[in-house]
Amino acid sequence: MRKFSRHHPPSPYLNTSKAVQAGFGLTQQQLAYLLGVSRSTLTMDGQDGTGPGSIRYLPTAAELRLVALQQQLPAPYGPAPTPAAATEAPAPLLPDERETLELRQQKIALEKYPLEKQLARCQTRLAQARLRQQALPQLQATLAPDDAFVAQVIDHLTQQAAQTLAYDSSTAQLLELRLRLLDYETAEIERLLEN
Repeated sequence: MRKFSRHHPPSPYLNTSKAVQAGFGLTQQQLAYLLGVSRSTLTMDGQDGTGPGSIRYLPTAAELRLVALQQQLPAPYGPAPTPAAATEAPAPLLPDERETLELRQQKIALEKYPLEKQLARCQTRLAQARLRQQALPQLQATLAPDDAFVAQVIDHLTQQAAQTLAYDSSTAQLLELRLRLLDYETAEIERLLEN
């Protein structure tokens, strides 16, 4: 007599009794014997499914045994897995580890200073370039709208402003990202040092 699970592994369309059969490698006759019902009763129950409004042929005691067996199956046929227990508090840091983290904190502070200065310069250039882009049309109209030389200078300044905006925008974003990463690392080090 073949085992049900050997040929038909659990699949989403199986009802509860078939999922239990497959999960435990039982034949329908063996499951019926464990539940204390006849095989024909179990067959009739399996044909009607387990959805809302379906007819149940199993006696209450057999139904409870079937549910108990289903609870032993792994998800998705049994209960959802329970979350892992909370981990224990981390062990206190050794003196060498604490010293290493404190040195890293100092290095981060030293790394941040030039990055902050570079970002400030970059943001200043961006602000000036945006202001220049806004002011250039008015400059041309005010100075000499028909002067070819003034138009050439204005065009050159417009190109410079566009280049500054293109280059310094990405540079500023990268600097901000590096500073955020260093801030995150500092926060994590402080958290570890508190233990």
